[in-house]
Amino acid sequence: MFDLAMIPINFVLAFINSMGVGEQISIATGLVYIVLSVRQNALCWPFGIVSVAIWMVVVFQGKLYSDAFLQFIYVVLGFYGWYQWLRGGADNAPLQIQKVDRKLALRLTAIGIITFLPLGYITKNYLGASFPWWDSLTTVLSLIAQYLLAKKYLENWILWITADAMYIVIYYLKGWTGYSGLMTVYTIMAIIGFIGWLKSYKVDREQQCHCA
Repeated sequence: MFDLAMIPINFVLAFINSMGVGEQISIATGLVYIVLSVRQNALCWPFGIVSVAIWMVVVFQGKLYSDAFLQFIYVVLGFYGWYQWLRGGADNAPLQIQKVDRKLALRLTAIGIITFLPLGYITKNYLGASFPWWDSLTTVLSLIAQYLLAKKYLENWILWITADAMYIVIYYLKGWTGYSGLMTVYTIMAIIGFIGWLKSYKVDREQQCHCA
């Protein structure tokens, strides 16, 4: 059983070893970013900024233009999230985990639909992108997820799980089996992130109730 479990792990490790130094740095810093974000450590943001800046070049060369644009926005949101986690709370205090209310959910849904449709049309008809509609959908989901992560909304992990699962298929169909394997790892870590943040959220709420 242990040997079977090591097969996908060994595959991913072999794939990483075959990469160039830049891609290896992107993946290494990306993994550190996810681990630290799961642990609610604000140092996740500088690691994330380095990771996505390198990855932007990779996906642009693969004609995933929406994804490349997404990485650029990630850099901007990285600095925003870094500030928010440190001083985005009341009286410039660090942010606490919060949940998306109905008003924000409806607003983000509307923004997502309004962004997805023209983005998919443009990437399909003018940019010749690979899998334009799926690429555009994952782009919109990931942008919203990154914003929610920057504001420490619990639901960011749900969107990351959805987007990362889609990327598993997109990268596999693109022939990037190694990257597809990495997205599988990211999906699992997003699930862990959701569980961990949910526990922290419940603890914070219980403490607030006791103090009230």
